[in-house]
Amino acid sequence: MKVPRQADLACGNWGVIGPRAGKATFIEVCSEKGANLVEGAVKKGVLATEAANPKGLEIRGKVEGAMMKLGEKWRKHDFESLGEGKDRLKKIMSETSRCIKCFSCISACPICYCVECTTKNPTYVTPGQLPPNFMFHLIRYAHIADSCVNCGQCEELCPAEIPNALFMHAQQVELEKMFGHVPGVDMELPLMAYVEEKEERGRLRNTGSDMIYENVFNPVIK
Repeated sequence: MKVPRQADLACGNWGVIGPRAGKATFIEVCSEKGANLVEGAVKKGVLATEAANPKGLEIRGKVEGAMMKLGEKWRKHDFESLGEGKDRLKKIMSETSRCIKCFSCISACPICYCVECTTKNPTYVTPGQLPPNFMFHLIRYAHIADSCVNCGQCEELCPAEIPNALFMHAQQVELEKMFGHVPGVDMELPLMAYVEEKEERGRLRNTGSDMIYENVFNPVIK
């Protein structure tokens, strides 16, 4: 996505031409809330607007299209470099073997929301082991591969320079092909959200835990 139309307002330089170039911002209104915000700012005298230049609109569309094609070209290149099947798995395992388990990828992820992170559960990931066993990464992939929006923060902040965003996005794209869910665009729950958000939060409130499988691996013995 090159223009964030899922937002209330999308602002940028594409489409600003002529004497306004470099002196104005193109505002694309994408919701009623965004329209009210612009209207209120105009009424307060803090913002001046005018209709977009038709030629600017045409140029904006062409620039966006060109950027999308360029992005698709490099995504295809990067995905092909991963290989397929077992070759891809071997590459991911090799790259993630540099992990120092600093949790930067998890802390920065806008999709991760579990209060009790499964990667910190000794049932799954051995404490104190560096690099962590591959289950550490499999847990992340299993939890958010269907809802990754490819913001890149997991890769940007990784001190071991593991291409986390590439791995996660490659998996998300495959799931998108299979099930049609487009994260960040489709507002229904993603494929792997087996537990409704309301029920999940209810369990957290009642038990103090959001570990879905807690009673399976840590049964209560009476």
